[in-house]
Amino acid sequence: MLESEGRKGIDAMVAGVHERFPGYKFRRTGAIDLHHDRVRFSWELAPAGGPVFADGVDFGVIAADGRLQTITGFIDHAPAAPASE
Repeated sequence: MLESEGRKGIDAMVAGVHERFPGYKFRRTGAIDLHHDRVRFSWELAPAGGPVFADGVDFGVIAADGRLQTITGFIDHAPAAPASE
């Protein structure tokens, strides 16, 4: 699970993923669900034109000014981390 708050926090979270996986992009995979000040959307992470590496669902809270206030991302599928030796 990844979680951040505010524009700078959300930007830093996405930048961290892009730093760890250069050349990979997030793609939204379905409609955005909105209910009052809550939002939900599914996504996948993959290199351009390549196979999906990971996917999941994000949940957000919309601030009074209409911008994302918080985002919490859940990873549904990703490769298993190698076992430590």
